Amino acid sequence: MTTSTASADRPTLTRAEMWAAFSGRDARYDGRFVSAVRTTGIFCRPSCTCRKPRPERVVFFRTSEAAARAGFRPCKRCRPELAGGTGEADRRMAERARAFVRAHAEERLTLARLARSLAMSPSNFARRFRAAAGVAPMRAVADVRAERAERLLLTTGRGVLEVALESGFGSAAALVRAFRRRTGLTPSAWRARRNTKGGSR
Repeated sequence: MTTSTASADRPTLTRAEMWAAFSGRDARYDGRFVSAVRTTGIFCRPSCTCRKPRPERVVFFRTSEAAARAGFRPCKRCRPELAGGTGEADRRMAERARAFVRAHAEERLTLARLARSLAMSPSNFARRFRAAAGVAPMRAVADVRAERAERLLLTTGRGVLEVALESGFGSAAALVRAFRRRTGLTPSAWRARRNTKGGSR
């Protein structure tokens, strides 16, 4: 019985597949496995927006129950213990919303506009998006814009304000807040670190 239980606890995906989904915050994998961090004792959905630890600190489980049996606690941000209740339709809806954000990131995006693009009411959209993606819709907008800003910081010599405006942020301060939340660094410090690493290869 012990062997059977242990086998049932193991995810069916490879570790490489799970790490790619976890590090990429891929909501399509929510419900298929959870990621537990040894140093914090917390487990998350793949789509969780928390800062990602080093790979060697992460262990994967097939279910939230398996992670809990191993002594890990559920993340309060993404609520992985509720992941089983998130339907495939909601996950597809969240992906469509993210695609809309990527296509219109430089425009003024509000909760009402995002909901309207999916023919939903703002309250229903916000509730279902958060359940599927583990993050509020406007937080997802900031994350998409921050991803765009990362590319601009690495591939251009533009200043932080110019990068912020081109990425869809209304100000340099808004970009700095999103960057600190995402990386723990300011955009300038992040670019300097990445450039140093790139030059040392």
